Amino acid sequence: MAQRKNQTAVSDEEIIAALLNSGSITKAAELTGIAPRTIYDRMGYREFKAAYSAAKADIVRQAVLTMSRNLTAAVDVVTEIMSNEENNAATRLQAAKLIIESAARFTYRLNAADAYTAQQAESPLDFDPAKW
Repeated sequence: MAQRKNQTAVSDEEIIAALLNSGSITKAAELTGIAPRTIYDRMGYREFKAAYSAAKADIVRQAVLTMSRNLTAAVDVVTEIMSNEENNAATRLQAAKLIIESAARFTYRLNAADAYTAQQAESPLDFDPAKW
């Protein structure tokens, strides 16, 4: 176990980085050398909670951007299958269905993510999933 540090000697940024890299409060506490209770205490502060939520949202945005770089090529492949009259009708129909369903799912998820981010900015501790 790492030697414990003074709880104020560890910055919010260090704790947030440890939380994001470890996935748990216990592991983040070990990484930063502080008690788990210190992290729970910091989670009680609106500013910390907002910074942590923003950091998590940034990771998701980066993942979405990475996927988006390849999305156009994937849609082009499915569109080519759908448009190729040499393919049988069932294959073409399945390709069209995939494009329509994927577009609907992506739109829903994007709207939900935007609503979540907006709600977190207003009140990060009082998130109500029913609002999105």
